[in-house]
Amino acid sequence: MFENKLIRNIHVSRYIASWVNVGGSLRGRAFQGWLECLMIDGEYLTSDEIAYIRNFALNGKLELEENAKTFLTSLNS
Repeated sequence: MFENKLIRNIHVSRYIASWVNVGGSLRGRAFQGWLECLMIDGEYLTSDEIAYIRNFALNGKLELEENAKTFLTSLNS
């Protein structure tokens, strides 16, 4: 279900990492907007490709998210 497959010869995780590495948030509309205007080899991503990337980016595992939240909270204490 959550395969880090290639879309336009780029792994899905690399789209996500590229966005996050420059300070982008995965929440909100900006990430999808960027994907919609992104051209790879002269072509825009399809709506199915964009949906796959967004789904991959936004579906964490609850146990890991809770652990990450606790960790981040401890850093700010």
